[in-house]
Amino acid sequence: MIDTLVKAGPVARIARVGYAPFEGDDPIEITFASGAVFNVDIGFEGATDIVVREGTLLETAYGHLRIEEPAAFAAIERDWSSEDVDLPWLIGATLSNPRRLAMTNPYRVDVGYVFDVNGRQFALFGEADFITANELGDEENEALRLETGALYPAA
Repeated sequence: MIDTLVKAGPVARIARVGYAPFEGDDPIEITFASGAVFNVDIGFEGATDIVVREGTLLETAYGHLRIEEPAAFAAIERDWSSEDVDLPWLIGATLSNPRRLAMTNPYRVDVGYVFDVNGRQFALFGEADFITANELGDEENEALRLETGALYPAA
């Protein structure tokens, strides 16, 4: 899925989605100028790493209810919202050169990916139920001692 994310073209929007108020544990959607949308949620094992899926989170998580339980889907959709993530340098840029990202403190574990974006490094990762989208060198990341790994997919 990371290959498809990279091929989607320029980023049009990055936002937290779900039910407000939004915090670091709310999933993220990345919308591209091409119209492609990807949702990013926390990984399945040990509340670490991320899962990237094509489509909106609303459809991925609740789309089946549109037919099975239309009233329930309508209620979820009515209260669903989003809030932009403040990364103005990402808007209009294209993600490239994806690499795995590992956290090395307090233990070593793969937590997500880092992408090159117009001379910057965009970190997209999850750990302890929190999903982070920021610049790799952000001071918020220092305590985790993030380490960039191999190209994705490995050559």
